[in-house]
This record gives sequence, structure tokens and C-alpha cells, in this order.
Amino acid sequence: MKVLSLHSAGHDTGVAYFEDGRLVFAIEAERLTRVKHDHRSDVALRHVLAQECVDVDGIDLVAVSTPVRSALLRIPDLDRAMERIGAGALHHRTVCEMLGRRVDCVVVTHEVSHAALAAHYADFEDGTVVLVNEGRGQLTRSSLFRVAGGRLEWVEKDPLPWYGNGFGWTAIGVLLGFGPSPSVAGKVMAMGGYGEPDARIREQLLAVDPNVMNDRELAERVRADLAARPRFGSGFETASHVVATFQEMFTDTVRNTLARHVTRGDTGVGPIALGGGCALNIVANSALREAFGRDIAIPPACGDAGHLVGAGIYALTQIAGVTPQPLGVYSNGAPSSRAAVLNALDGAGLRALPYDEAAVARLLADGGVVALTQGSAELGPRALGHRSLLGNPAVPGMRKRMSEELKQREWYRPLGAVMRDERFTALYPGHHPSPYMLFEYRLPEGVAPEARHVNGTCRIQTLASGEERLYGLLARFEEVSGVPALINTSLNGPGRPIAHTARDVLDDFADTSVDLFVFDDLMAYAAAG
Repeated sequence: MKVLSLHSAGHDTGVAYFEDGRLVFAIEAERLTRVKHDHRSDVALRHVLAQECVDVDGIDLVAVSTPVRSALLRIPDLDRAMERIGAGALHHRTVCEMLGRRVDCVVVTHEVSHAALAAHYADFEDGTVVLVNEGRGQLTRSSLFRVAGGRLEWVEKDPLPWYGNGFGWTAIGVLLGFGPSPSVAGKVMAMGGYGEPDARIREQLLAVDPNVMNDRELAERVRADLAARPRFGSGFETASHVVATFQEMFTDTVRNTLARHVTRGDTGVGPIALGGGCALNIVANSALREAFGRDIAIPPACGDAGHLVGAGIYALTQIAGVTPQPLGVYSNGAPSSRAAVLNALDGAGLRALPYDEAAVARLLADGGVVALTQGSAELGPRALGHRSLLGNPAVPGMRKRMSEELKQREWYRPLGAVMRDERFTALYPGHHPSPYMLFEYRLPEGVAPEARHVNGTCRIQTLASGEERLYGLLARFEEVSGVPALINTSLNGPGRPIAHTARDVLDDFADTSVDLFVFDDLMAYAAAG
């Protein structure tokens, strides 16, 4: 069974190709166009179909999440498909006219695509409760699903109030002057660590008309009304209390909603999975782990970029009866060829050297910053060691240098860290690991202080020995520095998507304070200033 899977319209589009349940190739459009959150799925489609590993003529099924870019797929009964989906169908079977022929096609409801991907990370275990939570789906802003007999069942639509979903985070971002970008929630959430929940702010937010989600004019009136109140002023301290209060409200309502639906048995709470952009909220994720006493399944590409594989997962499991293989997180595009790396380095006036683990570790220990790329990139927005900026979290000023100067992010935003599994286990015995950097942990005083948020926590990625290059580098770095972790942040400049190719990396960072570039088995020191 060969399946072409698309997220064809909206932001964060992309395309993937599965063969016999194995993800063979995937690419997010923004990694090709260098436009963050790009919608040009046609660019991604052409790129995928040009790969030697893709059997274009042998594709059996095309899966696409809604909304659908009709000109790209040419589905003859798309109106009927959207009518059925609008009435609550999980999918619509049809055909599409592409690849020079008619191909069987399944149109997958947006929320269902999210749910299928999240359920996949929970192994489609019976009884799994799946919460899809986002700014706007096809029909809902939040949805609850359950896995029963390997099938997804839609349990409830919009169980969460406005302050429990992505609309609420966008609304708070607009209220505080950040605008409505898909990136706004990440900018806003970090402010909460600097504030404290305020009962009076909570009371005023709870009093907002619930219809604010569905009425644009009402939403603007509410924004103007709140903005005029002293507790919603534009100052950072005031805003931090608003965000801390909103975060508490968000976490409480998500936890309470899940508590009404989870399965319970002699061994505790049954499996839980999260999908949609709100699953990137590490404060809530960590609180849910603690409240339910179990791990939570979350795809690293839980936002809309995940549709490029989510639609295919749904088609395989729910239509074709095929059990997909586990998805490797490092499945975004192809690595730069050695020739392409050498050409990019030559164009930047840099000299290629063989990768030297000891030299890289020493440079990091001495306070240098390394841009690291290896193999294919990560699916989703998290830097997990294949497209990363690395720095020493024990060097004073490193957070400012990497976050504010290199990436030009807001001063208050924290950085994540990566550490080997055994170091994590020693620091946090009995705690669940975090391979996708989706949970926070309280850092002991003095450990990785430059990766420590103001509230004492850190978003940690735990790394197994299978990731040999970064795992070995972490071990060597600890040998020479005594520091058990490295700052690990995404390899992107201001307003840019994560750099994918060697040329992208050098375009974004050759003229910055990055000290060393690593491209698989090659490395190059930055030019002298």
C-alpha cells in the first residue's frame, strides 16, 4: 500500500509518502520556501514526487486533511465531501485527478487527522482518550475522541470554553499587542513565568461572553473593554500576571475535561493523547502528567504541520487496515549532500574540516556556539538535535547571546536543554523522559542556569544513545566541562523557519556570532570577525 499524504491548505502545509506502513519521505513547505508557516503545498508536492524513493506511478491512495486546496487535487465531488464532513463525517472516500490519472482519495476531517496522529503515538491502545485542541479546526476548536477496537470515535465537539483552547491564547496575544500570528502563543506563554495568577483577573476573564469565539465583532468589543481596564494594561509586569492567570485557567479546564473522560482501572488512569497546537503548552502538559500519574502521548509535530503525516496515518489505520510503523522524528526532508555542503562552505568563504568531537566539545565548554545539522530534519517546531543551535548553559550571558542576539527573540523567552537519558534519570529518578522536549522539569539550583526559566523550570529533551553524534558530544562535553546538558534551541533566525540545508544555515548565521558550523561529518569554524 503506497499512500501520498497531504496538508494542502492553510498554514504549515506539507506532503508525505508512505509505503507499506512506513514513512518513506516527508517535507514541510516552509523548509523549501524559507517562509515561516508557508501555505504553498504545491512546492512540497513537487519536491516529494521528484524523490527517487517515491513510486509516483504506484501510489494507491491519496489522503488529504481539510481544508483542501482544490486546484492541487481536483476532487470532482469536493462540495459533497465538505458537506458530509460539515455534517460530522470523519472522512469522505472519493477520487482525485492528479499524477496524470485518477487515484483513490480520502478526505480526512481536520480534527480527525490530528486525532489519528496523536493516537498513533499512543499505539492506538484501546481506551485512549484523545484531546485535539487548537485555534480553529474544520468544525471545532477542541474535540474529544476515543480509541475503541482500533477505531477512532468522535466523543464530543468543543468541550472546552474559549479560555481552554488556542483561540484563547491568540486572543490574549492580540490583547497584549502581539497580533494574531500562528507563532503568537509561544511568545505569550513564556511571560506567565514572571507573573502570578490573580483572582480578580480570573473573575474578569470568566465573565467574558462565551460567544466571543464565534463572533468577530463581539471579540473586538471584548478586547477593547479589557484593554481599558488597569489589570490588563500594556506593561510587562501587568501582562505577565494576565498570562499567568490565563495559563492557570487553561490548565485547569483541560485537566477537568480530561478527568471526565479518561478510563480508570485498578492500575490507574488509562492512556491519554494530545493533538493540535495547544499540545505544545509544556506547562499544561506537565501538570497533566502529574495529575493523572502517567505519561501523555504527544506527537512532536502536534500542530498543523503534523497533518502531512496525520492524514496518511488515518488512511492507513482506518481505511486500509494497515498498522503504520513508528514515525521517526527525524523525517523532514533529506540531508544536504556532501557536495552541497562543500559548495555552500566555499561560497561563504569557510574551510571544511573533518568533524572532530573533542574540538567541538572544547569549543562549547569555552563558551562557543555551535550550529549543528545532521541527517534529515525534525518534523515539527522543536529542535531535537538535527537542526540545532547548541551552547553551554553554565556560561553567564549565554541565554542572552543565543536567544536575544542570535535569534532576536523577546528577552523573557527561555531556552530548552538536551541531556543524555542516564543524566536525566540521575537528576529525576522515577520521572518520565521527554524525547520531544514537550514537558518541563524543575532544575536543581546551579544546574544549567542559562537554560533555567525564571520560575526555576527547564524544557528538557532527553536523548537516547541511538542519536550517536549528539549523544557522544554531550558525553565529551560533560567530561571537559562538568556540565550535564547543553542549551538546544532551533536553528532559525528572526522570523525565519528552521534552516534546512547547509546553504540555509550559512545564509542565516554566517555573519552572526556562531563560532562553528557542523554538517554531518564536516565542520567549519566561522570566519574571523
